[in-house]
Amino acid sequence: GWLVCGVTAPETIAAHCYMVTVIALWFADHIEEEVDVERVLRIALLHDFGETLLTDLPRPVKRFVGRDAMREAEAHAVDVAFEDMPDAWPNAYRAYDELDSLEARIVKVSDRIQMLAKSLQYIHQGRGDMRRFWRTDINFDDFGVPLARAVLDRLRRHYEEQTWFDSDFD
Repeated sequence: GWLVCGVTAPETIAAHCYMVTVIALWFADHIEEEVDVERVLRIALLHDFGETLLTDLPRPVKRFVGRDAMREAEAHAVDVAFEDMPDAWPNAYRAYDELDSLEARIVKVSDRIQMLAKSLQYIHQGRGDMRRFWRTDINFDDFGVPLARAVLDRLRRHYEEQTWFDSDFD
């Protein structure tokens, strides 16, 4: 997706997954509801595993291919990639895809937060046109995760004010 926006040498899927995992761990440690932290970490580490075979197709491409076709292709890629892995691996991916738990929703909103934060970084580095990320309402869904609304609102405020992160960002 970053290449479509004009970003050369964007972050890797591995770097993205690492940051999503860190953000998800932060949420798991800061919300009052009971959270299975191991499940959060497993889902976060594996949430984009299908992209290892399909690559990271940008949302405009996915729109033309169709949601059902994309889900089927990603599920098949995960089945192939996880063929010899323990059941917990494909189960974690499916949990993320189906948003079947608080843990999966934490990872989903962490994915969005990471994407928006990276977008802000690229904007302030002058590395591309990121407007489409900020004009897409689905990117600001908090998925019912406590604290996520405040983080998403703060990110949007930074975008609107054309500012980078304050030292007191919490």
